[in-house]
Amino acid sequence: MVSTKSVALVHSCFKCHYSGKSSFPSKSRHTKDPKKFSHTISLPKTRFPHRLTAEKRVEIDTEVIKNHGFSELYSFQRGKAANQEFVLHDGPPYANGVPHLGHAINKILKDIVIRWNFLCGKKIHFIPGWDCHGLPIELKVTSSENLKSLKPLEIRRKAREFALRTIAEQKHVFRSWGIMADWDSPDGCYRTFDHSYVTNQLEQFYKLYEKGLIYRNLKPVYWSPSARTALAESELEYNSNHKSTATTISFRVLNAPDSWIGGDDLFALIWTTTPWTLPANQAISYNPDLNYSIVQGGSGHRFLLATSLVSDVSDKLGVKLVPIMHVKGEALKNLKYEHPISRTPHSFYPGAHVTADVGTGLVHTAPSHGHDDFLIGINNNLELKCMVDEEGCYTSDAGHDLRGLNVLHEGNKKILKLLRENILHKEDYIHSYPYDWRTKCPVIIRSSLQWFIDTNSIKKSAIEALQQVEILPTRNVEGMIAQMERRPYWCISRQRSWGVPIPVLYDNDQPVVNSELIQHYKCLASKHGTDFWWTLPVEQLIPKALYHSMDPRKLTKGQDILDIWLDSGLSWSSVLEGKTADVYLEGVDQFTGWFQSSLITSVALQGKAPFS
Repeated sequence: MVSTKSVALVHSCFKCHYSGKSSFPSKSRHTKDPKKFSHTISLPKTRFPHRLTAEKRVEIDTEVIKNHGFSELYSFQRGKAANQEFVLHDGPPYANGVPHLGHAINKILKDIVIRWNFLCGKKIHFIPGWDCHGLPIELKVTSSENLKSLKPLEIRRKAREFALRTIAEQKHVFRSWGIMADWDSPDGCYRTFDHSYVTNQLEQFYKLYEKGLIYRNLKPVYWSPSARTALAESELEYNSNHKSTATTISFRVLNAPDSWIGGDDLFALIWTTTPWTLPANQAISYNPDLNYSIVQGGSGHRFLLATSLVSDVSDKLGVKLVPIMHVKGEALKNLKYEHPISRTPHSFYPGAHVTADVGTGLVHTAPSHGHDDFLIGINNNLELKCMVDEEGCYTSDAGHDLRGLNVLHEGNKKILKLLRENILHKEDYIHSYPYDWRTKCPVIIRSSLQWFIDTNSIKKSAIEALQQVEILPTRNVEGMIAQMERRPYWCISRQRSWGVPIPVLYDNDQPVVNSELIQHYKCLASKHGTDFWWTLPVEQLIPKALYHSMDPRKLTKGQDILDIWLDSGLSWSSVLEGKTADVYLEGVDQFTGWFQSSLITSVALQGKAPFS
C-alpha cells in the first residue's frame, strides 16, 4: 500500500530531475566513459570496506570473545539458581580433521537451542565432547609407515598426539563461533581417551558382562581385510555398483532316490556371487515349500533346480532345459552331494532364507562366511572352519594351491580355474555390496572369535523405550526400529591398538574377568595412564589378593579393543551425572549410529532411554 504523500514526493523528485536540479547523473557525465556504468547508480558512500580480510575477521572474533563475556556466560548461568535445568548432550565429533560446514551447522544449532532455553530462565547443562579413539585416527598416523613394524604403544602415542592437536584446533574454532560452554575448565569438556572416561567404560563393560549381555563367541562377522579388523553393521556403507563374478556351478548328487528319473546322473545347480567361499562349503540349503524339477540339459546331464527358475536358468545358459520330473522341496531332505573341490560328501538342509527370486532355488552354504549359513550350521552341527586369515587371504587349510591368495582377487580367480569343469556359466554381476566406510574397500564375512552385546535380549525394551521419546523428523523412527529388530547381536571387539582395551585375561583361551580385576584396572589407569594394559606385565594386572586363585604365568592379556560406537554410546553414563538428556541433536545418520548405541547401552544398564 502506498500513501498519497509518497506519491507527491516521488512526483517532486522527478520534476527536479527533469528540470536539471537533480543530483542524478546527467547525460553529459554519461558520455565521458561509455564503458563504465557506476556513475549511473546513485548509492550512499561509505568508508566501510566491502569485505573483511581473514586477518581482520580473526581480530574481530577475538575482540568479541574477549570483551563481551562469551567465555564466562556458561559458568555464570551455572552459578545462578533456576527452577528447571535443560540438558543437551553433545554427540562427540571425531577428532581427526579441521572443522567444516557440518561442524558449524551442528554446533550452532545446539547453541541456538541452549541459548533459547537459557533466555527462558533455565539452567543449562551442556558439556562438549570429542570422540578420540578408533581406526580413522590410527590410519592417519600410520599411513606413511609400515603398520606391521609399529608396536601398539607407538601407534597409541602417535594417535594421542594427533587427537590432542585436532581437539585444540577444533576447540579454538568452536570458541570463535561463540558457542556457549565452559571451554576453560578441565571438566568443561569430555574426551573419550581421558582416564576418567576410560575407567567408567571399563566399569560399564563389566556391568553388561555380569548381566549376561556381553559374551564371546565364534561367529561370522563383517571383516575388513584393508583394516584387518571386525566391523559392526553401522560401520558399513554399500556400493550399489560393485561388480562380482557370479557363477552357476554343478554339484554331483550322490544318493538320488531310485524313483527319480535320471537320478544316477544328477547334479544340483548352485548360483553364487562369492565363489571364493566354496572351499568352506558345508551344505546345500533348499526350501521345503518350493517345488523342484529334474531337467535334461543339452550335454546329456540332468540338473536339479527350482521349478519356477527353470526358464531363467535356461536363458542364462543358452541351453534348453527340459523338465522330466517334478518333486516337492521336502523330498530333498536326505540328499547328499560331493564337494567339487575336496570330493567329500555333504548333506542338503532346509533353510527359510532360500527363495526363488534369483539363482536356482538351491544355496551354497558356508557357515564361516554367512549369517544365514551360520544358522544352518548351528542347527545341524556343521563344522565352523575359517580358511581365511585377517588380511583376507586363504590359509593352508584351504589347500596348497590357494594358500596366501587374496580371496577377493587372485584367490577368486584360482577357484574359478579349479572348478572350470563344474562351472556352467560365469557373468559380471553388478549389485549392492558392503564396504568399509573408512578405507572405502570391500569387506568380507569371516568367522572369528569376537565379543558381542546380546541385542536380541535388549531390543524389545529398547523399542518400547524409543516409542516414549519425541523424535524429529518422525520419518526416521521406523528405520531405526527396523534396524534394531533385525540386529541379533552387536560385535563390539576390534583388532586394533588405539582404543579402550577389552579388560579380559585368558586362561587357555577361557575368559577371566571379575569385579576385583576391574576395580584394579581402574586404579592402574588412574596411576599409570590409559596405556596401562600395554605397558604393564600380566603380573601387575592382577591384584596380589587374587594370586591364591589365579596363576599369572598361565594367563595372557587380550589384544582387542572396544568398538568406538560403544565408546561414544556410553557417553551418557560418564557425562550426564544420572540425568536424562532433554535433547540429543545430531545429523540423521546418527539414527543408525550414536542414537542407537546410546539407546541400547542405556536400556541395558538403566532400563530407560538416555534422552526424552
